[in-house]
Amino acid sequence: ADDAVGQLLEGLKQRGRLDDTLVVVYGDHGEAFGQHEGNFGHTLFLYEENVRTPLVIAGAGLFSKQVRVPGVASLVDVAPTVLDLLGVAAPTEYEGRSLLPGAPGMAMFFTDYSLPLLGLRDGNWKFVHRLGSNRSKLYDLSSDPQERNDLSASHADRVRIYREHLKRWATSQRGRISGNR
Repeated sequence: ADDAVGQLLEGLKQRGRLDDTLVVVYGDHGEAFGQHEGNFGHTLFLYEENVRTPLVIAGAGLFSKQVRVPGVASLVDVAPTVLDLLGVAAPTEYEGRSLLPGAPGMAMFFTDYSLPLLGLRDGNWKFVHRLGSNRSKLYDLSSDPQERNDLSASHADRVRIYREHLKRWATSQRGRISGNR
């Protein structure tokens, strides 16, 4: 992949187009290598190794220095961010938000390849809910980056709020998430 991106950039440079091209490179999923029992690949669970993806945006003259967006972002934020960089307002029906203002956001995700799972990241909090079973797990990634200590029992209010938020989101996806109950 690195070679392919290098060839693309070199081709743009040779054609004199690199300085007027916005380059966006991102991954569509993470990759697990057994960090959690039974978790290999990218589709079965919602641990950080499954959902963390790279996102790099580059364009001549757009930034005076490298910028790292603080907080959580989602792939649904890519299109609004690109439009913002181009000076175009994102349509109101877009689910994501521009990452340029830097305001912290919440990222939501799901998988339905094995168990129908919904998840979200809200700052350092990570919440995963299994549809149909009403089982949830809550992690504080600042103190538990390996997602080993489920805090759901000691944070019932946060769990309830996150669960309802995810259920509303799942309903708004109009059946795209299988097992929506």
